Amino acid sequence: MQPHLRWPTPKWWFLLWGVLQACPTQGSVVLLAQWLPQKLTSPGYPEPYVKGQESSTDIEAPEGYAVRLLFQDFDLEPSPDCERDSITATGGPKAIHTPGDNPSEIQSCCQEPYYEAEPSGTLTCTVQVPWKQTQEREEAPRCVPACGRPVVPISQTQESLGASRAELGSFPWQALTSIYGRGGGALLGDRWVLTAAHTIHPKDSILLGKNRRAQVFLGHTDTDQMLERGGHPVRRVFVHPDYRQDEPHDFHGDIALLELERSVPLGPHLLPVCLPDREALYRPGRWGYVSCFGVEMGWLSTKLKYSRLPVAPRAACEAWLRERRRPEAFTNGMFCAGDQTRPQSVCQGDSGGAFVVWDDRARRWVATGIVSWGVGCGKGYGFYTKVLDYVDWIRGVMGGKD
Repeated sequence: MQPHLRWPTPKWWFLLWGVLQACPTQGSVVLLAQWLPQKLTSPGYPEPYVKGQESSTDIEAPEGYAVRLLFQDFDLEPSPDCERDSITATGGPKAIHTPGDNPSEIQSCCQEPYYEAEPSGTLTCTVQVPWKQTQEREEAPRCVPACGRPVVPISQTQESLGASRAELGSFPWQALTSIYGRGGGALLGDRWVLTAAHTIHPKDSILLGKNRRAQVFLGHTDTDQMLERGGHPVRRVFVHPDYRQDEPHDFHGDIALLELERSVPLGPHLLPVCLPDREALYRPGRWGYVSCFGVEMGWLSTKLKYSRLPVAPRAACEAWLRERRRPEAFTNGMFCAGDQTRPQSVCQGDSGGAFVVWDDRARRWVATGIVSWGVGCGKGYGFYTKVLDYVDWIRGVMGGKD
């Protein structure tokens, strides 16, 4: 395959930062022959180049394979002298024969890093023989959403007090919900949103019995941008059976799932978070992050903010509640986070947002908690639904059939 890229004329320049993939053209399974990160730039980049100049790049792939170009960045600078600028890709099959060809290990050609192959790992295949004839299993691998690895990493050294502004892509799982007011949530997979049950069935007696349509917004750190892009219709709502709307001081089971009508296309600004798999992620002193669009300085924030908080010892939170003679139940299905010596910015409108920690073993971000309840704003500890205790329920709902 020999794509021919014709560069624009004078005083325009661009940088193509892409991934070159070679995939087989036969069958329904798309497999990657070779992963080739490579920069393609105009001649003399970043300087302009002379009028009428052309440049081409040849990309070769084994017989029976096609070349796929994925551009992650495309930049053009306009100039009044430019005319007939174009980029073209042309070519045809050009067989490459290697003596003594043997089956080679290849990887699934999913749109990484947003999707990954299931089952994961390396696959053995030949160019000539379809997947089903070279493997014992009948089903071919499929692409599934990858979780917990933002393209823009979360800074883990943030020491500022209160909230900080989130960069676009740092919390790509962040959802903005609107049901009985503003709330938060976290994307799981490409079709589910994890949130707090009380955002759907609030404990406020004024709102009892009033059902409202759930609205979900995704993919940005600015609420105006989210609203402009439009919401994602909710198909079904699942509230955990342990949640009791009529018990105002008991938030046990404060967890819910929203199923979207359609899967969302994942990308650098829209990625799911992972679920926890072990108790060690709740060790006291472990730092986590809460991102949200709730109240800040008395006003609903239009920008995504986040706070860095430590998981607190359970005994310290129990003593703190007793000192204040609080009636709320602090059950085993919850944990607390924060520090009495420093303020936290979790407040109204943040409910349902995820408390995420970095899993050193799996190298990914995990939603260990859901913002559930607290005593005032910016003081003491906040209380979170312990997601680990509900992972089986979550997987059961997400894997269930209509």
